[in-house]
Amino acid sequence: MRKGVWVKNLVIIVATLGIFLSQVVTGTAAAASMTPFGQERFAHAHATYVITTKSAYYRGVWQSAIKAWNATGVFKFEKSHSRNAQIDLDTNRGQRAAAMGDDVGLTDYWARHYDMVAVLCALNPRLMHEFQYSRADEVHVAEHELGHAMGLDHNPSRRSVMYYENRSEGIQKVDIEGVYERYLTPAGEAS
Repeated sequence: MRKGVWVKNLVIIVATLGIFLSQVVTGTAAAASMTPFGQERFAHAHATYVITTKSAYYRGVWQSAIKAWNATGVFKFEKSHSRNAQIDLDTNRGQRAAAMGDDVGLTDYWARHYDMVAVLCALNPRLMHEFQYSRADEVHVAEHELGHAMGLDHNPSRRSVMYYENRSEGIQKVDIEGVYERYLTPAGEAS
């Protein structure tokens, strides 16, 4: 009789584990269908930018990231020659780079009634050099920061440019869907 109880308990444990794992996989698949977004966004799916870094190399990194996002068709980054552009793309040097800590990229924004009015995206060349980032890695970090500029949050999936530690993934379908949905959803509402 004890053997029967043991087998019954084992069957219950295996069934419970199976149900739990199916819920985890289902939840992961649902979460991965679109990169989440926050409440803030630009009024429309376009914004002006200016690249203020003095480094020709990092100007090229930013331009590559902009070209990649513009090619998706979900948002349009428009070049401006004015410091009054909505987005400032820069690199942090010296003490400012040291103040970024372990962040290879950082985005700050200012919003009014959930509408973004100014965004500053910065890359940390010192840290990227220290960790031997390739140019492709650096472009992916710039794409990630531009994702924040459009209103995207971090994606828990490593298969997203918006994964919090990303350096190896470019823009994915989940990221494009996130931007698309962000600009169909009114400012003030998050995913």
